[in-house]
Amino acid sequence: MRIRRPLSRDRDGGDAVRRILVATDRSQSADRAVRWAADMAERYEAELLVLQVVAERAAAVLPELEQFAESLGARALVETAEDPSDGICRAAAQEKVDVLVVGNVGMSGRREFLLGNVPNRVSHNAPCTVVIVNTVAGGR
Repeated sequence: MRIRRPLSRDRDGGDAVRRILVATDRSQSADRAVRWAADMAERYEAELLVLQVVAERAAAVLPELEQFAESLGARALVETAEDPSDGICRAAAQEKVDVLVVGNVGMSGRREFLLGNVPNRVSHNAPCTVVIVNTVAGGR
């Protein structure tokens, strides 16, 4: 049995979780974070937004993402940015989300060493609560 526990209620003057944004690159590991966020949105009866950040405006990305998001009862967003963490934080601010969900698998190698990984940069720059989900296959 699952127990629904809202973080707080508006009538008490607290912050309620009403809007959750999850970032994806449509990889298998990112889809694990999306499923986790969808479960959270269902538990808190919150709106779910699924975001994909692309380097250049790609017309083909939105219809596929919309179909994926719709299957989860979510709304799709596409943000254009060279740096995925900038695009994710910008979308979180524009959409006024309460919780931002990202997977723990991001960049690797030299670029990560120079810039830091995406989940780390998002957690330091987001305008809201950030949940980093363990998306490694078989991870808990």
